[in-house]
This record gives sequence, C-alpha cells and structure tokens, in this order.
Amino acid sequence: MKLKKHIRIKDGNQVWRILISPLDKLIIETRNPDKKEAFFSCYNLDKGEKIFTKLQFEEKYWLGIEDIYYDIILFHRFTKPDMPGHKSIIAFDIPSKKVIWENREYSFLFFYNDKIYCFRQLFEGRKFFTISPITGEVIDDLGDDVILINELKYLADEQKKYLNYVFPSTYNNSTEANIKEIIESETSMLELSGSVEYLVWGESLFFNYHHKVLANVLENRLIVFNMEQKRIIRSEILNSSVNAFMPDSFFMFKNYLLLLKEKKEVLVLSVSE
Repeated sequence: MKLKKHIRIKDGNQVWRILISPLDKLIIETRNPDKKEAFFSCYNLDKGEKIFTKLQFEEKYWLGIEDIYYDIILFHRFTKPDMPGHKSIIAFDIPSKKVIWENREYSFLFFYNDKIYCFRQLFEGRKFFTISPITGEVIDDLGDDVILINELKYLADEQKKYLNYVFPSTYNNSTEANIKEIIESETSMLELSGSVEYLVWGESLFFNYHHKVLANVLENRLIVFNMEQKRIIRSEILNSSVNAFMPDSFFMFKNYLLLLKEKKEVLVLSVSE
C-alpha cells in the first residue's frame, strides 16, 4: 500500500469541522475564538485543487454550516451570540462563490427528497415548510404537524448513508485477535491514556493512540501497519503535546485518509495498493 500527500490545509486557526459534499468537495471550517472570526475553505477532493480559502461573510463569527446540497452550502446564523439556537438560512453556491439566496424568516431542519424542511418560530409553537434549495422559494406549507415532521426526519436520516466512509472503532476485548496482537505489540511498552481507535482498509491497519511523554503531557500518534508484510509503513504524530485524550482524529473517505493534526491542520493522503 502507498500513502501520498494529496491536500494540506492550514490557515493558522482551529479546525472546527471537516465536511465532504455529495459532489466530493472538501469543506473545512476554522475559527479564531479570540478574534471572533470564522473561515471556510473548499477543495476539489479528487483533483486536489483549491476552490476557495478563508472565505468570510459580513457576519465574521456568529454563523455556521447546516448541511450541503450538491454544490450549495447552507449556512445558519445564531439567535443570539453564545447561544446554540439557529436562525436564518443562507445558500452559498460553490462554483460561483456567491450567496444565491437568504431567508431570515425560517430555520433549517433537514433535507429530504431535494427539499429543505424548515420552520418559522411562532409565539407558541412552530409552523413547518419546505423550500427549494436552488431558489429559496416556499414549496409546501405543512402547518404545525410535528408528527409528520418527525416521521420525515427519520426517513431523511435513513436516506443519508455514509457508504463511502470508514470511521474508526474503539479497541476493546471483542476486537479481532490478529488486530489485538498488532496493537498490543506496538503499544505494550507505552503508558497509554484513553482509548485506542482503529480501522482496517484492505491489508492495512490504521490505529491511533495517546501515550504519556511527560507528567501531564500526551502525544497522539497514528500508526499505519501493513498486516500482510507485518511492518509499519507510516508513523504520524497528530498531536505532539496535549493534556487530554482527543478522539476522532482520523477517518477514511473512499481512497483518502483524512487526518486532523495539532487541531490546526487537515492532511489528506491518497491511499493506493
């Protein structure tokens, strides 16, 4: 197996979210909590090409991503700073790099069958609607039927499959014997902290662990082990100095390995046999 650096994204800010669109656009949200600024970058994952970087809006911080519909990113505002409630829907078109519509009256719920399901907050309760992700125009007025919305939300979640993803599992007593043997042989001399996470891709085992290097300092390391050749083919430090266990540092999408490094860098490696 071969690993090759494909994309490296680092803008000096904390990585907040890593998203992949239905059209394989890699979208990274970074934030600077001290300066109260949010940035958004987008890459063509297959080509490894930059589409835009450090995109900002007029509202510098109090907005975030709801979801992605093909090449349209849906953003939200917040009801109040430092409060979790979402309001407004902002539709941003990736190819043109422009906001194509905004609706400040509704709040996003979910996508289902090419419609945005959303609500308008009333003094008592909510009123539900569907709108077009392309134009923002209202398609259906669903009234206040919460039961219908819950049923459709369940169907929407079922429809949204993650077939191209492989997320790590937690190493435990039920882990397959051959995997346990490899992980234990590579970590037996270390003082581990937290869980070991792993995934298998082809003949390769990817596993991530935290081990103590000083009294209150941990190192977070990823090992790529070729099970057929019985050797380590890559060892990567994801965090050189942390004081607590940090899960969810890597995952696979199609034939790409995505790594979160030092909380400020996303490294994408192409994986081939």
